[in-house]
Amino acid sequence: MSSVYRIDTARKLVTLYWDEFPTLARLREVVEEAIADPEFHPGMNFLWDRKPGDPNTANVDYLREAVYYLQVMAEEIGPHAWAIVTHNPGDYGRARMLEAMTDQGKVTIRAFHSCGDAEEWLNNPVRYEPQIVHFPARSPSRLHPGFA
Repeated sequence: MSSVYRIDTARKLVTLYWDEFPTLARLREVVEEAIADPEFHPGMNFLWDRKPGDPNTANVDYLREAVYYLQVMAEEIGPHAWAIVTHNPGDYGRARMLEAMTDQGKVTIRAFHSCGDAEEWLNNPVRYEPQIVHFPARSPSRLHPGFA
């Protein structure tokens, strides 16, 4: 399994490229290598871009363990963000699940379809907050005046 991480100190960014979907052990191994790199500094953000190829084998247990690992890592290196670039609907859905599972922790995750959007967001990563939509008031029903 080949993976590459690159550290860009000017942009405070660690980029992970995967040809195959990594096991959790492999993910931890590569991230720990990146964190141990002398160019790495606490607070750097991560961009994960997995090119289409082997199927994404992440199940709910994988996602839970990944979230736990990222939260523990955030305790060690400080608050940071992960932008996950996806190339198919299934991967995007899994990345959105990670996003939802980390909405209260020290790590912020967002799912993207393009590296450009992901890198732009990483310049100022903010949590996704759905807009509050106020529907117009309805006219009271003659049959049920209490339901308006």
